[in-house]
Amino acid sequence: MKTLIWAIIKCIMIISTAVAGIVVYSVKIEPNRLVVNEFDFELVSGGEDSIRIVQFSDVHLGPNYSLKQLEKLVHKINKLRPDIITFTGDLMDIPSQFDDRSKISEILSKLNNTYGNYAVWGNHDYGGGGVRFYEDIMTASGFEILKNENGIIELENGKALNVVGVDDAMLGNPDIQMAFAGINSHLPTLLLLHEPDLVEEVAYDKVDLILAGHSHGGQVVLPGIGPLYTPPLAQKYEKGLYALEVGKHLYVNSGIGTTKIAIRFGNPPEISVFDVFL
Repeated sequence: MKTLIWAIIKCIMIISTAVAGIVVYSVKIEPNRLVVNEFDFELVSGGEDSIRIVQFSDVHLGPNYSLKQLEKLVHKINKLRPDIITFTGDLMDIPSQFDDRSKISEILSKLNNTYGNYAVWGNHDYGGGGVRFYEDIMTASGFEILKNENGIIELENGKALNVVGVDDAMLGNPDIQMAFAGINSHLPTLLLLHEPDLVEEVAYDKVDLILAGHSHGGQVVLPGIGPLYTPPLAQKYEKGLYALEVGKHLYVNSGIGTTKIAIRFGNPPEISVFDVFL
C-alpha cells in the first residue's frame, strides 16, 4: 500500500513540475523568443531583380510589451536590411491606458529602409481610444497609412509595385472597391490587411501577395491540434502561408505581442521577410 501511495505522490510531483515548467515557458520565455521567417516570391515570371519586404504585426504595446522591447524589435528589423517595411495593425493593446504613447514615434522612426513604411489599421488601433492616437503616431513614425487606398512604389531599377491597404474590418469601414480604385493592373500588387479572412472578399486576380495579422497565430498552438483559439475574421486563415491560386499567396503573421492572456506556446512572435522578385 505504501509503495502505491508513494508512486502516486511521485506521479503527482512529476505532473506538477511539468505543468509549472510549461507555464513558466509560456509566460516568460516564448513571448520573448522572436523568430524571423523568410520566403522567396516571384511576382513577375522570370524576374531577376529582388526587393526585401519586412512585415511585423500586432505589437500590442502595454503591460506585457514595453517600449524597451519595441526598441529591440526595431533594431532586429533594421538588421534585416528591408527595402519596404509593412505593419499590419494593432500597435497598442489598450491605447488610452498606455501612458508612454508620446515615446512610440521616436522609436519607430528609427526604422530604416529604401522605399518606405506602409501600415493599415487594426481593431485595437480603433478600439480602446486608439482612434484618437494611431494615425498621428504612425505618421510621425514615418509610415504611410493606407485606408482603402493604393499607391505605387517606384524602384531604382525603373520597375514598380502596387501597394494597397484596406481598412480594419471589425471597427473600421473596409471598402475593397475603393482600395483598388484606379490601380495600375499591369503592375504586381502587394495587399495589406489586418484581418486575414477579409481576403475572401478580394478578387485574387487583382493581387499577388497579401500580408495580414490579427490572429496572433492563436497564441497557443498544441501539437496535433493547432491553435486553441483565433479571433473573428481569423478563423479560416489562422497562421502562416496560404496558396490561394497559382502565384497568389496570403501570409498571416503570428504577431509580436499578446492580448487578453500574456502567454504564447508553440507559436513564438515573428517577423516575416519576403524577398520578392520582379
